[in-house]
Amino acid sequence: MNKLYKIDDAINLIKDGDFVAASGFMLATCAEELFFKLEEKFLREGTPRNLTFMQAAGLGNTRDQGTYHISHEGLIKRYITGHFASNQRMIDLVNQNKVEAYNFPQGVICHLYRAAAAGKSGELTRIGLKTYVDPRLEGGKMNSITTEDLVQAVNVAGEELLFYKSPKIDVAIIRGTTSDEYGNITMEDESACIDALDVALAAKNNGGKVIVQVKNYVKSSSVDRTKVVIPGNLVDAVVITSDAERFHRQTPGEFYSPVLAGYYKLDNVGFGNIELNERKIIARRAAMELKPRSVVNLGIGIPEGIASIAAEEGIGEELTLTIESGLIGGVPTGGPNFGSAINAWAALPMTSQFDLYNGGGLNMTFLGFAEVNSKGDINVSKFGTKIAGCGGFIDISQSTKKIVFCGTFTAGKFEMTVEKGQVKIIKEGVRKKFIDSIEQITFSSEFVSKYDQDVMFITERCVFRLTDEGLVLIEVAPGIDVEKDIISHMEYRPIISKDLKLMDEKIFKEEKIGLESIVMSK
Repeated sequence: MNKLYKIDDAINLIKDGDFVAASGFMLATCAEELFFKLEEKFLREGTPRNLTFMQAAGLGNTRDQGTYHISHEGLIKRYITGHFASNQRMIDLVNQNKVEAYNFPQGVICHLYRAAAAGKSGELTRIGLKTYVDPRLEGGKMNSITTEDLVQAVNVAGEELLFYKSPKIDVAIIRGTTSDEYGNITMEDESACIDALDVALAAKNNGGKVIVQVKNYVKSSSVDRTKVVIPGNLVDAVVITSDAERFHRQTPGEFYSPVLAGYYKLDNVGFGNIELNERKIIARRAAMELKPRSVVNLGIGIPEGIASIAAEEGIGEELTLTIESGLIGGVPTGGPNFGSAINAWAALPMTSQFDLYNGGGLNMTFLGFAEVNSKGDINVSKFGTKIAGCGGFIDISQSTKKIVFCGTFTAGKFEMTVEKGQVKIIKEGVRKKFIDSIEQITFSSEFVSKYDQDVMFITERCVFRLTDEGLVLIEVAPGIDVEKDIISHMEYRPIISKDLKLMDEKIFKEEKIGLESIVMSK
């Protein structure tokens, strides 16, 4: 029953043409050394070749780890991902038509693992309808050599849905903390268990092999069964990392933190106060949409400021923050520790977190935006040769009734200030965000109309509400001229509300805005 392998022997389990799936979110449950050794073998021997590789979240450190190692022409034939995680080597291969590529919603990929594990032919869901994932638009295909349809539009009992085909996985590459001789895997040092169990089940129930990278190898009698995340019957090969600090980091920023692993809690943790600038103005106005005891998801960047405002105004306890990696409660960490959280209440499997999201478990979400057309469709996933991917954006935005998109009105070298409560534009951004034509539809206004979602766009100078007729300008910041500062920097003319209001003047002053009374009165 001893399943301990030398790493080269484990890599030899991967054959030419195999379908390989990997667990992970950044470096959490990411088997970095296995990827490193797989690259070494390919560069040395030219094998394995023509792999199909699938991941739900971005793997690595956004530079040169994780999936970056295996991003080579000939090694990868087909790439299926939720997010590209700034892996420029893979992005170049996709742009050069050297790798077939699909970008599907992160939660959909998680649920495809579960469907494959259960012997189902696929995942039936409304997630992705009317977006670039819909086969009537692009089918999630990211370049011209990607031609096979992996998603179909179907009608079930009168409801329009998408059907994603289950993967047939030959090899799973996953990571845990500790293994015994039977291959029972615990994850006590991980920030969350992510999708490791689902990937293992999907491979094993397809007759595939499961390879696990760990830090520790112990006797089975010393393992607490309540700590086992992946039972040994699902595991074929266990590899002990040769250098834990290099190849088995908890996050790109931390080798190991017991706080991120959930063993300890800290006081006075938050996103920190924000100076009175465009970020604070947007976050303040967005925070005014909160309701008591809100369960929310915050996008990266400006939306994170909403938690800062809530804490500054003394209502941080009224928010339950969640992140796609599976963590609920506490304070999500950003930057090199993105995907982890301090003082989290619980760490769900990532697939279960997307059950929560897809089933409408969020009261509201605050997301960023990049390009918006006159109908209110949004692109955040692809801009020419710059490919980001959708991540959990589509899952969350198509499952949450209240959506607040937060961002500056223009992008690139934008500068502003606030003088005596008045917004002054010092330097306009070099890129317009409200434009006639967007490259991909990552968020569909048509979907909003069908499912009766409440959608707002909040910027430092104005607020829009999305209606069936398009964007309606409903609020303007003090000091802003509608024609000069708004309309002239859009490629289309929005509808101007007959009841156009001034944004709350308290937002533009140094003192607190009284958010507690605003939120608790709802």
